Amino acid sequence: MDHLNIRDEIIPYEERRSRHYRRITLSILDDRVRISAPKNVSAKQLKDLLHAKQEWILTHWLENLEKQVHSLRQYVNGEHFPYRGQGLELCLKRHAQQSIRVSLEGQVLMVHVPHDLPEFQGSANIQDSVIAWYKAQARKVLKSKLDEQAKQMQVTYQDFRLKDQKTRWGSCSTRGNLNLNWRIIMAPEEVIDYLIIHELAHLTHPNHSERFWQRVGAFMPEYLFWKKWLKDHGQELVL
Repeated sequence: MDHLNIRDEIIPYEERRSRHYRRITLSILDDRVRISAPKNVSAKQLKDLLHAKQEWILTHWLENLEKQVHSLRQYVNGEHFPYRGQGLELCLKRHAQQSIRVSLEGQVLMVHVPHDLPEFQGSANIQDSVIAWYKAQARKVLKSKLDEQAKQMQVTYQDFRLKDQKTRWGSCSTRGNLNLNWRIIMAPEEVIDYLIIHELAHLTHPNHSERFWQRVGAFMPEYLFWKKWLKDHGQELVL
């Protein structure tokens, strides 16, 4: 992977080209900066753009790093976790069983931890258990929403799978198979609904044409607001 050197800050950088891209875009990801461009754009054009956008890149890269530092979780009592747009308070309790058990009690995420689990193992094991609980909830909630929304949109999908990707929230294959990122379960309900409508709309329009967005808008008139929310806050949906 290449690197950008901006005021002594070394930033991982990658370049992507495709005939499907209509314009040059810059993206700040968790671990790198990505520039996407049509195949006919010259290397000089990209170099000039990167030079012109140095301050913008540096500012947003440093902001992203700061967010990641603040988002590191300790998995201790009183910590808050996002779930379907609400905040859950983590509560740890010791119990006599041999395994960690996670359950939702109102707005409290209860984690029952074995009495004999060493402290130095606790955090990692609790984290694994909490993530497993989130994935189980995501599978159940997203499947239910998919089935209900598919009926309203009068479409049929073939299969549904949970994915764990850093930069992609969903996809729809030409065979009608849908993939959804489990982390979307942390977002507000409207964002979850937008993502589901978005992917189901691809069963009718396998592109992002004007007709595709019209179909999304027919089932969620305010989709632009939630689309922007996901773009602005998606990187915060981490455990």
